[in-house]
Amino acid sequence: MKLYLDMNIYKRSFDDQTQIRIKLETMAINIIFQLVEQSQCDVYWSFILDYENSLNPSIERQRAAIALSTLCAETILPDESIQQFAHEIERHSTIPPRDALHLSCALFANCQYFITCDDKLIRRFNTFKSN
Repeated sequence: MKLYLDMNIYKRSFDDQTQIRIKLETMAINIIFQLVEQSQCDVYWSFILDYENSLNPSIERQRAAIALSTLCAETILPDESIQQFAHEIERHSTIPPRDALHLSCALFANCQYFITCDDKLIRRFNTFKSN
Protein backbone atom coordinates (compact mmCIF):
# COMPACT_ATOMS: atom_id res chain seq x y z
CA MET A 1 0.00 0.00 0.00
CA LYS A 2 1.34 3.40 -1.01
CA LEU A 3 0.47 6.47 1.08
CA TYR A 4 1.04 10.17 0.69
CA LEU A 5 0.75 12.14 3.93
CA ASP A 6 -0.09 15.83 4.00
CA MET A 7 2.23 17.99 6.13
CA ASN A 8 -0.36 18.31 8.88
CA ILE A 9 0.04 14.56 9.50
CA TYR A 10 3.74 15.01 10.31
CA LYS A 11 2.91 17.87 12.70
CA ARG A 12 -0.24 16.47 14.39
CA SER A 13 1.56 15.25 17.50
CA PHE A 14 2.40 18.90 18.32
CA ASP A 15 -1.25 19.94 18.36
CA ASP A 16 -3.45 20.21 21.46
CA GLN A 17 -3.80 16.58 22.56
CA THR A 18 -6.57 17.46 25.04
CA GLN A 19 -8.96 17.64 22.08
CA ILE A 20 -10.43 14.19 21.46
CA ARG A 21 -10.30 14.40 17.65
CA ILE A 22 -6.66 15.48 17.65
CA LYS A 23 -5.73 12.77 20.14
CA LEU A 24 -7.44 10.08 18.00
CA GLU A 25 -5.84 11.38 14.81
CA THR A 26 -2.43 11.35 16.51
CA MET A 27 -2.99 7.75 17.58
CA ALA A 28 -3.98 6.78 14.02
CA ILE A 29 -0.91 8.54 12.62
CA ASN A 30 1.33 6.69 15.07
CA ILE A 31 -0.20 3.41 13.87
CA ILE A 32 0.51 4.39 10.25
CA PHE A 33 4.16 5.00 11.08
CA GLN A 34 4.32 1.67 12.94
CA LEU A 35 3.01 -0.03 9.79
CA VAL A 36 5.67 1.78 7.75
CA GLU A 37 8.38 0.61 10.15
CA GLN A 38 7.04 -2.95 9.81
CA SER A 39 7.17 -2.63 5.98
CA GLN A 40 3.41 -3.09 5.70
CA CYS A 41 2.99 0.12 3.71
CA ASP A 42 5.11 2.74 2.00
CA VAL A 43 4.94 6.48 2.56
CA TYR A 44 6.14 9.01 0.01
CA TRP A 45 7.81 12.33 0.76
CA SER A 46 7.95 15.18 -1.74
CA PHE A 47 9.65 18.41 -2.66
CA ILE A 48 6.53 20.34 -1.59
CA LEU A 49 6.66 18.69 1.85
CA ASP A 50 10.30 19.79 2.09
CA TYR A 51 9.30 23.32 1.19
CA GLU A 52 6.39 23.48 3.65
CA ASN A 53 8.52 22.02 6.40
CA SER A 54 11.16 24.69 5.82
CA LEU A 55 8.52 27.38 6.42
CA ASN A 56 7.79 26.15 9.94
CA PRO A 57 9.31 28.59 12.45
CA SER A 58 9.76 25.81 15.03
CA ILE A 59 13.06 24.01 14.56
CA GLU A 60 11.77 21.20 16.81
CA ARG A 61 8.80 20.61 14.50
CA GLN A 62 11.00 20.82 11.41
CA ARG A 63 13.36 18.22 12.85
CA ALA A 64 10.46 15.91 13.82
CA ALA A 65 9.12 15.98 10.26
CA ILE A 66 12.60 15.37 8.84
CA ALA A 67 13.05 12.40 11.18
CA LEU A 68 9.75 10.91 9.99
CA SER A 69 10.67 11.60 6.37
CA THR A 70 13.56 9.15 6.72
CA LEU A 71 10.93 6.39 6.91
CA CYS A 72 9.62 7.31 3.48
CA ALA A 73 10.17 4.91 0.61
CA GLU A 74 10.98 7.65 -1.85
CA THR A 75 11.09 11.41 -2.30
CA ILE A 76 9.10 12.78 -5.21
CA LEU A 77 11.18 15.38 -7.01
CA PRO A 78 9.84 18.31 -9.05
CA ASP A 79 8.64 17.21 -12.46
CA GLU A 80 6.93 19.07 -15.27
CA SER A 81 4.02 16.60 -15.33
CA ILE A 82 3.44 17.15 -11.60
CA GLN A 83 3.36 20.91 -12.15
CA GLN A 84 1.00 20.60 -15.12
CA PHE A 85 -1.44 18.36 -13.28
CA ALA A 86 -1.37 20.66 -10.25
CA HIS A 87 -2.28 23.59 -12.53
CA GLU A 88 -5.17 21.55 -13.93
CA ILE A 89 -6.41 20.81 -10.41
CA GLU A 90 -6.21 24.51 -9.53
CA ARG A 91 -7.97 25.56 -12.71
CA HIS A 92 -10.91 23.22 -12.17
CA SER A 93 -11.33 23.56 -8.40
CA THR A 94 -10.94 25.79 -5.38
CA ILE A 95 -7.93 23.77 -4.21
CA PRO A 96 -5.00 26.09 -3.40
CA PRO A 97 -1.68 25.76 -5.28
CA ARG A 98 0.33 23.95 -2.58
CA ASP A 99 -2.46 21.47 -1.91
CA ALA A 100 -2.79 20.90 -5.65
CA LEU A 101 0.93 20.08 -5.72
CA HIS A 102 0.49 17.59 -2.87
CA LEU A 103 -2.38 15.87 -4.67
CA SER A 104 -0.45 15.85 -7.92
CA CYS A 105 2.60 14.32 -6.19
CA ALA A 106 0.44 11.59 -4.68
CA LEU A 107 -1.04 10.76 -8.08
CA PHE A 108 2.37 10.92 -9.76
CA ALA A 109 3.69 8.32 -7.27
CA ASN A 110 0.58 6.14 -7.78
CA CYS A 111 -0.32 6.37 -4.10
CA GLN A 112 -3.56 4.63 -3.20
CA TYR A 113 -4.30 7.01 -0.32
CA PHE A 114 -3.78 10.68 0.38
CA ILE A 115 -4.04 11.24 4.13
CA THR A 116 -4.77 14.64 5.62
CA CYS A 117 -6.37 16.21 8.69
CA ASP A 118 -7.44 19.23 6.63
CA ASP A 119 -11.26 19.19 6.51
CA LYS A 120 -11.35 22.12 4.08
CA LEU A 121 -9.07 20.32 1.62
CA ILE A 122 -11.20 17.17 1.90
CA ARG A 123 -14.38 19.15 1.11
CA ARG A 124 -12.71 20.95 -1.80
CA PHE A 125 -11.35 17.69 -3.21
CA ASN A 126 -14.74 15.95 -2.91
CA THR A 127 -16.35 18.86 -4.79
CA PHE A 128 -13.62 18.69 -7.46
CA LYS A 129 -13.94 14.91 -7.74
CA SER A 130 -17.71 15.00 -8.18
CA ASN A 131 -17.51 17.51 -11.07
